[in-house]
Amino acid sequence: MLNTPYCQIQHLKEKNAILCTWKQFCKGEEYQEPFRYGLELIKKHNISTWITDTTNGFENEEADTVWLLQKIMPQFIESSLEKIVFIIADDSPLMGEILGQKEALGEFFEVELIEMRIRT
Repeated sequence: MLNTPYCQIQHLKEKNAILCTWKQFCKGEEYQEPFRYGLELIKKHNISTWITDTTNGFENEEADTVWLLQKIMPQFIESSLEKIVFIIADDSPLMGEILGQKEALGEFFEVELIEMRIRT
C-alpha cells in the first residue's frame, strides 16, 4: 500500500483491483508517484481493475494530464488492466472531466462511473 498526504493506493486482492483514493490537490511528483506505484502492482499481480475514488478529487494541472496520457496510459493499455471505475460525487465539479475520460478510455477499457450522493 502507498499512503501519502495526497493519495492512497491499495491492492484489493479479493477483487483483483487497485483502489486509488485521492485525498487533496497535488501536482508533479506527488501526482505521478501513485500511478507509477499502481502500475508496478498491475504488472506484479496481473491486476484487471483500476478504481479511482474522485470524491476528494481535483482538476489536474495540464502538465500532469499530458504526463498521464503520454507516459502512463500507454503502459496501462499494454498491461493486464481491463476495467477502469470512477467513483464520483453526483454534484462534483469534475463530472465533465470524468465523463470525457470515460469516453476516451472506453476505446481501450471497460469504463464504469459510480455516482455517490454526498450529504453535508
